[in-house]
Amino acid sequence: MELWTTGNKIILLIYIVMITYFGSDQSGRWLVLFFLIYIALNLVQHIVKDPRLKQGVLLLIIAYVVGCAWYEEPNFILLLPLNMYEIASFHIRNKYPALLVAALLPALFLRDLLLTNYAFIAVLCFLNYTLIRQYMDKVDRQEDAVDRMRHDLQRLTKKQNDNYEFARTSEYMVKLEERNRLAQEIHDGLGHAMTGALIQMEAAKRLLNNDPATASVLLQNAIGISKEGIEEIRLTLKNNKPLVEQLGLTRLKTAVESFGMQANLHTSVVHHGDMEIITPLQWKIIHENVTESLTNAAKYASATTVHVEVRVLNRFIQAVVSDNGRGTEKIVKGLGLLGMEERTASVNGTVIADGTSGFTVTTLIPYDRR
Repeated sequence: MELWTTGNKIILLIYIVMITYFGSDQSGRWLVLFFLIYIALNLVQHIVKDPRLKQGVLLLIIAYVVGCAWYEEPNFILLLPLNMYEIASFHIRNKYPALLVAALLPALFLRDLLLTNYAFIAVLCFLNYTLIRQYMDKVDRQEDAVDRMRHDLQRLTKKQNDNYEFARTSEYMVKLEERNRLAQEIHDGLGHAMTGALIQMEAAKRLLNNDPATASVLLQNAIGISKEGIEEIRLTLKNNKPLVEQLGLTRLKTAVESFGMQANLHTSVVHHGDMEIITPLQWKIIHENVTESLTNAAKYASATTVHVEVRVLNRFIQAVVSDNGRGTEKIVKGLGLLGMEERTASVNGTVIADGTSGFTVTTLIPYDRR
């Protein structure tokens, strides 16, 4: 705002100098000094930072302008509107009609051409001031909005970090609880069984020479207890081991979601059919082919959305990766597509690429239901 006021004052000062020196045959010898004093007072006004001191300097400038117009050169009064806007803006900043009235008030004491010039300058400065004031208010509102957004971003970032730490802590606690549970099950099952079997074998060892029949019974009991313990451990591990299809599907979903976040892609993964049929080797091939297709979609297709679908059909396992990119009518097989074909061919499968609508890569792997 101060820059706008300074620019307008310079323009008005040049205008008054021109009409004073070139519009009149006689010019006062003190005019140069008066103009320099006016410039010096305005510089003091911009140097002062305290609002009350600034208003005091403005009142001094107004009194100086009125005095120069009264005693030396009437055209000095044309500098008054800008100073009136400045002093009035401290008290009636956004009341634009009141500002205009305050600036036009000195016009009641003017006559003829000076009145016309003063009214024109006052109205022009008012329009200029109004536009600049509205623009500055808009900038202030935008800065406030940016500050609020920055504050919200910091708050959300902190919340995200806190959630991430909480997730890590929760995951660690879950692992500890699972380890403790497994350790307890092994202790209660195999530990007790091995202890009982050891006691039976120690007793059999002592009776081996004196009472072979009893020793044989004790050894048979120890063998039975050991078998029961081993079977219990086998059942425990079987019950806690994730299914192959769960491991493969979970790993695939995690990889697709992670890649989508890194590449700023919207991803989705769906599956249909009996996932238990898919073997670990087939999951490995599907995972590698999907990863390669995602990389191509992010690099070359300019895609924003990628959809992954795994289906178990009557005789084939089908994995389809489709995106909404620009596609291509003529498909040139690069290293990525050739690598997918080689991997899939190792299990007698095939890869089909289609670029007519976006880009789609289909992996077909045969399987035997038996």
